[in-house]
Amino acid sequence: MRDPRGHRLLEQVARRCARAHDPLLLLRDVAAAVRAEVPYAAAGWLLVDPDTLLLTGVHAEGVTRVQHLALIELEGAEGDVNAFRDLAEREVAAASLSGATDGDLARSARWRAVYRPAGYGDELRTVFRSASTTWGHACLTRRAGDPFFSAAEVALVARACPHVGNGLRAALLLGAAAPGADPSAPALVVLDDGGAVRSVSERASRWLGPLEDDSLASTIVLHEVARRTRALAAGATGPPAFARARSVGGDWLAVRGTLLDDGAVALVCEPASRAQVAPVLLRLRRLTDREREVTGLLLRGTSTAAIARELWITPETVRGHVKTVFAKLGVTSRPELAALLADEPATALVRTGPS
Repeated sequence: MRDPRGHRLLEQVARRCARAHDPLLLLRDVAAAVRAEVPYAAAGWLLVDPDTLLLTGVHAEGVTRVQHLALIELEGAEGDVNAFRDLAEREVAAASLSGATDGDLARSARWRAVYRPAGYGDELRTVFRSASTTWGHACLTRRAGDPFFSAAEVALVARACPHVGNGLRAALLLGAAAPGADPSAPALVVLDDGGAVRSVSERASRWLGPLEDDSLASTIVLHEVARRTRALAAGATGPPAFARARSVGGDWLAVRGTLLDDGAVALVCEPASRAQVAPVLLRLRRLTDREREVTGLLLRGTSTAAIARELWITPETVRGHVKTVFAKLGVTSRPELAALLADEPATALVRTGPS
C-alpha cells in the first residue's frame, strides 16, 4: 500500500528541485516540505564545497550562532557517530542519532555538548549527493521528550535526497554556465515548451553537434531530460531529471534539467564522473557489439523489419538478437528495456552505417 505522506513529500521535493532556484532558496523550500511531513524543532540545511565538504552556506531554523559554531567545532573531532563525512560514504543518505546509538543519545559528544543543554533530543542527519559527489547536508533535531525519528521517517528523507542533490548541482551548474562565465564552464542548452532550441552555448554546440537535426541523432537525450524535468515540476515522482550521454567526440557527459520561470527548460551538461558512467557500462558490458546495435534501435522505436534493413540482416536474426538482449538484461518487452536503460540515449548504443 502506498504511503500517502511519503508520496506527497517526494512529489513536493521533486517539484521544487526540478525548478531553477538559488541553492539556499532551494534548501529553504525543501525544508518547508520536509518539516510538514517529518516534524522537527530546529535544523540546519547546509551547502558544502564538494571537494572539502566545508560549509559554504546555511539555511538555519531555530539554531543560534553559538550552537552553529559549537557544532562546526565538534564536526572536526574524531569518534562521534553519524559524522557528515562518514554519512557521505554510506549507501543510505540519512541516519538518526537514536538509531546510531541504540537509543542512548548520551553516547554522542555533540548531543552531550550542544543538544542536551539546549533541550534537544533526537537528531536526523542527511547528505545530498549527485552521483558520488556531496553538495549539501541537513541536520534536523527534535525537542527532548519528543518521539525519536522513526525508521520510516529516516527512510523517507533518504528517498528525497537524490532530488535535492541533483537540484543543488543543477542550480550551481546553471549559474556557472551563464553567459560571460569562465570558458571551462558547463555547456548550456535552453529548450522552449515545444522542444525548439532557444539558446545554446558554444561549448554545447562543440560537445553535442547540430541541435536541430531532424533525426535527433545527437540530442534525443536532451529532449528526454527536458520531458522528465517538466513531469517532475508538474508533480510526478521518480528519479531526478538526469541522464548520461556521449558527446560527438565519444566522451561521456552528465545532463541535468531544470525548469525556468518562463516555462523553458535549461539543460546543463558537464563531463561525467566515473561513478556516473559505471552503472551504464556495467549493464552494457554484457552485450556484444551487434546486440548493442539492436538495443539502440529498439530504444528508438525501430520496427523489426526496419532494424533488419538497417543492419543488413534477416528479420529472424533480429528476433534472435532481441531474445538474447532481453535475456541478458532481464527484461521481457521493449517498455521494460526502455525503463531499464532510461538514462542511456539510444545514440550511444548504435553504430553508424551497416556492418
